[in-house]
Amino acid sequence: MRIILGMSTLQRQDYQNYGQGRYNNSYQPRRTVKTFHDLEVYQKSLEAAVYVANVLIKPMLAKIVAARKVSEKQSFYGAELGVNPIAIILKNILPCALGIPHLIAEAHSLRFGAGEDCLVLLEKAMLNCNKMVVYLEEIRDIGQTGLEAEVFEEKIKEYFRLRYRVLNLQRSWKRFIDLKRMENTNPLDTKYRTHNSSA
Repeated sequence: MRIILGMSTLQRQDYQNYGQGRYNNSYQPRRTVKTFHDLEVYQKSLEAAVYVANVLIKPMLAKIVAARKVSEKQSFYGAELGVNPIAIILKNILPCALGIPHLIAEAHSLRFGAGEDCLVLLEKAMLNCNKMVVYLEEIRDIGQTGLEAEVFEEKIKEYFRLRYRVLNLQRSWKRFIDLKRMENTNPLDTKYRTHNSSA
């Protein structure tokens, strides 16, 4: 006969297994954000932009250059790219991908200013994330990159996750701006103004 003092067998097993399995919580607080380099959204957007530039654009641009027998600079910026739809996409995707980290860095610089300019820049970063999804889908369907469709699907999901993170950052900064605005508003001044205006 087994005597259980105050605990069921299941509870005793959970207590004995504490720190292993479902109770193993590896929570770590986030690091303090001192510069835009510390922002996770900046790091993820830079990583995605480097991937797009190195893995997608360089090989496709090399194919276009080899086919046209012209220098890389002339083919990328020249007028002869106007006919090829892949060339048009390539011409637009690079500034879009590289622009997202720049917008996040600019937004971080303007965060401590008086206005809500940082929120507008984060909105533009989210717009670029949506554009990147469209560009990746177009390259997947039109371009012959030699990459598997799963690679494109993963990058598309990554840009959707990045957009969601930027949205969360924007909401957080909006709360910060609203709190800062409320702290700068003196409730006695507004009470005095309303009392004098009614007199």
